[in-house]
Amino acid sequence: MVLRKLCGAAAMVAAMWASVANAQPASYVQSKTYLINGLASAVPFIGYGFTNLQKKIPGAELYSYISPVEGSMVIEPKIMADIRRQYRANPDIEINLIGISYGANLITRMVQQLDKEGIPVSYLGVLDGLPLAKVTPNVRRVDNFICNFPGCLRDKVRLTRGNDNTIQANFNYNTSHIALGNNEEVHTRILHQIASYPLNVAGDLDYAYTASTQ
Repeated sequence: MVLRKLCGAAAMVAAMWASVANAQPASYVQSKTYLINGLASAVPFIGYGFTNLQKKIPGAELYSYISPVEGSMVIEPKIMADIRRQYRANPDIEINLIGISYGANLITRMVQQLDKEGIPVSYLGVLDGLPLAKVTPNVRRVDNFICNFPGCLRDKVRLTRGNDNTIQANFNYNTSHIALGNNEEVHTRILHQIASYPLNVAGDLDYAYTASTQ
């Protein structure tokens, strides 16, 4: 009888550990990443940086276009509608918005509207855009990447008044505006930020990263 109970207890422990081993990590959540290119990005030699970045992010959606009218009247509403659908289906989903040039302008405007609708944004990657809207507190983390060569826009990300929720980091690179979108260090930082195991969801866990090109 005692042996039978011990065997039964051992089987239960083994089953428990098997269940733990096969379970999804507690930190895992579904995510959706949107990459928004800049003006004239539908031209291959202009939008190649985000084309390469998309290949590194499974399931990421890339939007390229030609004119600001197309960006504001077609691309922005399309992405906003998809974000709303994703959020309705899963309120725990992590939304990542990454934009360069005019795309950076679009995503900063979009998060302001999402803030009004109560939709959180996990990560905002802002690459050398102009003009940039102020970042609202529904954004968990924002990275501001700018470049220093002639033709770079160099506008800086600013938070809305009283926003002490958003974790902000700033990076400067000695590169051109278009090349910034294909910079390997920029890609590495973005991939880290949108990983399934984000290390910097709170200030005391922030990932210290300094670009060597500063």
